[in-house]
Amino acid sequence: MLIGISVNYTEGKSTLSEAYYNSVIKAGGTPVLVPLTTNKNILEDVVEQIDGLLLTGGGDVYSPIFGEELHPTVIDYNRDRDEYDIELTHLAADRQMPILGICRGHQVINIAFGGTLIQDIPSQVPYSKTVHNQSEARLIPTHTVKIKKNSKLFSIVNRQSSISVNSFHHQAIKNIAPDFEAVAFAPDGVVEAIESIEGKAIIGIQWHPENMAVADNEVMTNIFTNLTYEAEFYSRAKELHRKIYSIDSHTDTPIFFKYKTDIGKKNTVKVMPEDAGKKGKDSILYSVKVDIPRMKEGMLDAVFMVAYLHQGARTATALKDATRKAVEIIEKIKKQVEKNSKTTALAYSADDLRKNKKEGKKTIFIGIENGYALGKDIKNVERFAKMGVRYITLSHNGDNDICDSNRGNAEHNGLSEFGKQVVREMNRTGIIVDISHTSEKTSFDVLKISTKPVIASHSSAKALCDHPRNISDKLMKAIAEKDGVIQICLYDGFLVKGRKATVEDACNHIDHVVKTAGVDHVGIGSDFDGGGGITGCNAANEMPQITLELMRRGYSDCDIAKIWGGNLMRVMKANNADNEDR
Repeated sequence: MLIGISVNYTEGKSTLSEAYYNSVIKAGGTPVLVPLTTNKNILEDVVEQIDGLLLTGGGDVYSPIFGEELHPTVIDYNRDRDEYDIELTHLAADRQMPILGICRGHQVINIAFGGTLIQDIPSQVPYSKTVHNQSEARLIPTHTVKIKKNSKLFSIVNRQSSISVNSFHHQAIKNIAPDFEAVAFAPDGVVEAIESIEGKAIIGIQWHPENMAVADNEVMTNIFTNLTYEAEFYSRAKELHRKIYSIDSHTDTPIFFKYKTDIGKKNTVKVMPEDAGKKGKDSILYSVKVDIPRMKEGMLDAVFMVAYLHQGARTATALKDATRKAVEIIEKIKKQVEKNSKTTALAYSADDLRKNKKEGKKTIFIGIENGYALGKDIKNVERFAKMGVRYITLSHNGDNDICDSNRGNAEHNGLSEFGKQVVREMNRTGIIVDISHTSEKTSFDVLKISTKPVIASHSSAKALCDHPRNISDKLMKAIAEKDGVIQICLYDGFLVKGRKATVEDACNHIDHVVKTAGVDHVGIGSDFDGGGGITGCNAANEMPQITLELMRRGYSDCDIAKIWGGNLMRVMKANNADNEDR
C-alpha cells in the first residue's frame, strides 16, 4: 500500500521528520512523499496513485481561511502549505481514501470540512493547566487523554479509555466540522482527536504518535497499522473497480439541466426547493450529485439518467405534452454527453459499456421514469427504443393508462389492457420493463406476461423497511425466477424508518436480497438527484463506500462484480439491448 505523506516547509525546503515514514514502514506501508505544490493537477495525479494519506505536523494554520482575524501570536504559518494540505485533504476524501491527520494534520482535517480552530491555546484557554507544548522529548508522554468509548479510535488504541500522549502544538480544534465528532479530550477539555461520523476512515489526532511508534509503543503503532489496514482495503477496492463494470441504475440528474448545469464538471446551483426535495418558495443552493468528475472519483463506470415525468392529467393534450417532455429530456441528455464527448459516451448495450470503459470514458444510459410518457400510443415504445431508451419505469406515484402504481387507487387491478400491449412491445423492441413504483399486483401481472427479465431499478426490501415502494420477499423470488434484478435504492425512507440511513443499512438490504433471491439478482440504483443519498454515500463519488462495506462483509470479488453491474448487464443482454438497431 502506498501511503502519501504531506511534507513541511522550512526556509525554502520541503522537510519531513523521518519518524513519520518509518512509522508507515513499520506498519507495513510504503511511504510516498507528496511534493509541496499548489498545482492541483500534480496533486491529483499523485493522489490517484496512493492508497492512503498521512497529514503531518508543522506550523500554524492561517486563520482567515476559516473566517477569523489573525491572532497576534500566530506568526509561524505558510499559506502555500495551507493551500497544499487542504487541497490534498479534499482530493483524498473525495475519493473515499483513508486519511490520518497528526497535530497540524488533525487541524487541517477539521478546517477542510468546515470547522474552526483555537488560534492560541495559552490565551484562549486561560484556565488550562495542561502543557500543550512540552519541552520534553517527543518520546515522553506528558499528559493523558480520555478516549470516547465505542469510537473508532477507542478500538484502535486497544479499547483503552485513557492513554498517555505527548503534546507539541499551539492551535487546537474549536468548532468541530460537520460530519465529524470529537473522540478524545485533554484534561482541560481541548479536543485531542476527531473522526468521521459517516463511517469513513478519516481520523485526526492532536498528539505526535510517530516517535513513540518507532520506539515500539504498541498503542501508537496501532494508529499507523490502522491506516495501512484501511489503505489495503481501499487498494483492493480500486483494483476491483478497474476490472469490473459498475452501474448505478437510476439517477434523476436531468432534473437540474434547466439550471444550465454541465455533467463535465461539479455543479452547485440555485434551484427551486421542490427540485431538491425540499419545501419553500425561495431558491436554495444544491450540489448536483452525479457528474463525470464525481463518477471518476467514485470509480463508477456508468449511470442511467432518466427522463422523469410527474404523473399528471391524462387528457389527450396532457398525454401529448408528456411525450414531448420526455423527448426533450432525452435530447438534453444526449447534448450533455456530446458536449463532454472526450470523457463520456452514451451506451445502448452492455457491449457499449465495455467499449467505453476500454477507451477510458464514462457511460450514460437513458431511461424513462413513468410510462406516462407513452401516452396511449403504443408506437411510442418503438420511438423511444430508437432514441436509445433502455428501460421504462411503468408508473410513478399515481395510476396511469398502463397500470396501477404503488401509490395509486388500483384503477386497473394491475396492468391495463394497454399496459399488457406495452410490456409485449417493450420485450420486442429491447426496452427493459422496470417495476419500481408499480403496485404488487401490477408487478405480478408483468411477470406473467413478460418473456424477458425485468428490473426494479431503484427499490429495496420490504422485509427490512415496510414501504409501498419496496419489494416483498414473494415478489423478490418471482423476479429472480424470471432472471431479473432488484436494484437497492439509496433513499433513507426505503432503507430504515425514523432516522438517516447509512451504508450499513443499504448493505443490509443487499444481504437480504442475496439470502432471499440469490446474489445473481441484486444491484444498486441510487436515486441520486431524485432524493437519494444516505450517510456515507451521498453522491456518485462516495460509491466506493458500498464496495468497502461489501468487502468487510466477506463478499467475494466475483459477487461484488455481479452486484455492481454484472447482473444488470445480463438482464440488458437478455432483453436484446445488445442487438438493438440505433
